[in-house]
Amino acid sequence: MKQRSFGRASGWLAVFVLGVPALGLIAVALALRGRSAVMFAVPYLVLIVLAYLVGLVLLAVLRFSPDWLRALVAAVVVYVIALVTPFTSVMASYPIQVIRCGGLPIVATGFAAAMSYDVPGGGDYYVTPLHGSFFCTEKEAKAADYHRFDF
Repeated sequence: MKQRSFGRASGWLAVFVLGVPALGLIAVALALRGRSAVMFAVPYLVLIVLAYLVGLVLLAVLRFSPDWLRALVAAVVVYVIALVTPFTSVMASYPIQVIRCGGLPIVATGFAAAMSYDVPGGGDYYVTPLHGSFFCTEKEAKAADYHRFDF
């Protein structure tokens, strides 16, 4: 009985942690197109698979019913962890930024003191774990002392 319950809960977890973000990934990939989509999709896919594995551990620890609620609690905990963990927080928050800005956000990095940003549609626009800031407008990016990356 416990094994069957864990199986149902892990199925629900797959829906919450793999299925829902996969839909967001498809939407972002369509918006990004090309090389930028691949550079975002690969680390993002790794992130959601790792999130699922962490969620399985949480499912084994959590002991309550119904199974879908147990899976939802595990998924929420995994998302919160991903949003505050270095390197995963950027990838986890990017889809949220797309919604917040009503489109693709400006991506900025302070890595190696670059303090530069890339705009959507630019040839160098991509998202990696090294990007740490998002802006909806260039005015916001400039006000935060970032400059446009021109290579």
